[in-house]
Amino acid sequence: MHIDTDLSEVLAGVRVLELTTVTAKGGVNTRPMSSVWLPERRQIMLTTPTAYSQKVLNIRRDGRVALLYSDFTGSGLEQRRTVLVRGIATAPDVVAAPQDIAEYWHGLMRRNPGLAEEAADPARQAAMDWYYWRLPIIVEPQRIDVLRATPAGGKWDAAAIPDGAPLNVQIDDALTRYPSAVFAARDDKGHPYSVRAYVSRSETGSSLRLRTEEPFPGVPGPANLLWHQHNGRSGDMAVLLVAGVADGAGREWTFSAERIPGTRPSGRHEPASFEEWIEDGRARSLAYAERAGIAVPEIDWSVFTGGR
Repeated sequence: MHIDTDLSEVLAGVRVLELTTVTAKGGVNTRPMSSVWLPERRQIMLTTPTAYSQKVLNIRRDGRVALLYSDFTGSGLEQRRTVLVRGIATAPDVVAAPQDIAEYWHGLMRRNPGLAEEAADPARQAAMDWYYWRLPIIVEPQRIDVLRATPAGGKWDAAAIPDGAPLNVQIDDALTRYPSAVFAARDDKGHPYSVRAYVSRSETGSSLRLRTEEPFPGVPGPANLLWHQHNGRSGDMAVLLVAGVADGAGREWTFSAERIPGTRPSGRHEPASFEEWIEDGRARSLAYAERAGIAVPEIDWSVFTGGR
């Protein structure tokens, strides 16, 4: 598998990709993620805080993944075609401090120097050390497809609809703000596959119509749609993931929405405030470490500050 200069620039330059994993029930789960391309090892590194470990648990059960590079916001690569990487991921049973995966953080800081300033803030270090306790993911690419470009991004308004609004209200809001969504399902060999799709309401309004730029090789069954946008800076992102069932073939599909994964008993998807998010993240992180029998690591903040 040849990775030329153009492909390498996409793998290295895109700030947020879309990672699709296989769930325990055989469906798919797609999330926006940051990554670092390690050309000398021909590997892609991602990480997730221990507070949000579901994607890692999925990978430990089934390492087949799809990584879609479809949103070029902030990368300087806006005219590139979409790139789909399919491969095998591994997620070792470790909790890594920044100094343990310095190549990952240095790669992110090259694209976003503001990360170093954030991490150097003593108040942030005290409140958000848990955020830097990371579960590493390493992807070995097996196949890379270059697909037609599809518009991404959208109107930046992260709070247009309150978290916890009814499912159809959130979908209708997404249809007005995003030019496309990431459509993911599994192919006939069970491997996750994802593309960008144009989404609209069906004539009856009971389902969604999906149209892709190229034939989609997925099979009818469990699927998801991911709408998301970011403004090129760390932490500024709006996300809506909807799970459901897809049917169709080629470029024309229908999608019946069922639920928003991760919805809390309150109906919200995220904590109600930044302070609650901090408290919730720390509690989740400590609970993961306790379940895994792993001590949380001490952080060497000089990874971000260069020893200052």
